[in-house]
Amino acid sequence: MSGTQSLCCHVHTATRAAAIFYMVYNLLVAMDLTIGVFWKTEPVLISYPDVSLNKGYHVFDISTNFMMLVLMSFSSVLVLISHRKGPMCVMPFVLFMFLDVALSILSLFATPWGLPGTPSYKDALRLALHVKGGAKLEAEELSQVTMIFGVLFVLYILLKVYMLQVSMRSFYALRESRMSACPATENTVMVKLPSYDEALKMKADAVPPVYPEP
Repeated sequence: MSGTQSLCCHVHTATRAAAIFYMVYNLLVAMDLTIGVFWKTEPVLISYPDVSLNKGYHVFDISTNFMMLVLMSFSSVLVLISHRKGPMCVMPFVLFMFLDVALSILSLFATPWGLPGTPSYKDALRLALHVKGGAKLEAEELSQVTMIFGVLFVLYILLKVYMLQVSMRSFYALRESRMSACPATENTVMVKLPSYDEALKMKADAVPPVYPEP
């Protein structure tokens, strides 16, 4: 994790850019969720399971999504003040990035595993149906949607891995700079010891006087 350059920019700059990207994206997902709740429509950026949801499960799912968005946004805000508060402000963002990468990969097998806003194959099919006007997709069109989603999802994962890598390097760089900037806590005294010849010429001032015997 040495070095402070990543591709064409500084690791601190790349980490702050990733944090701003997360905050903007989380804001869009939160707005999408809010519109879906108030207008009783299915959100565009959030996928729900195909099974019918009862009211209690739906409220729980919406609440957890909002909670995750708030925590992810809060960790992004901490990154923006890490240059003044220290490297520990970057650690929550690193943990969320690691969790996001892991759950994004797991979402390929089960959509509910992904964090709020994670793209899924169901979203790609829904978008393709919307573009076609609700008509059924042909076999060739379905294969094209599958190929495009696969390529874009791989690029999405690589982008997340890059954000995780630069955020970890930013943490280590901040920690090293903080440790090097801290002054020494203990005062050291340099004493030059005399040589052997100089020690022989020194007077024995510390020798106690001789007392006469009674």
